[in-house]
Amino acid sequence: MSGLKCQGSVVEELPQLVFRIDLGKGRQVLAHTAGMKERNFVRLLPGDKVEVELAPRDATRGKILKKL
Repeated sequence: MSGLKCQGSVVEELPQLVFRIDLGKGRQVLAHTAGMKERNFVRLLPGDKVEVELAPRDATRGKILKKL
């Protein structure tokens, strides 16, 4: 993926390591962890700040790059 990077906060955890992320101004996206959670034992909770890379073809989906 080579898309737009932005920051947001975790709203809720969905099944299969997918999270609903609030980017501000009422905009929400669905993002997956991209293996980060299994490799580094990262735990994401509602309210955590994250950096998200949005998919170039679908601005409602993305992947979580790191926890801030």
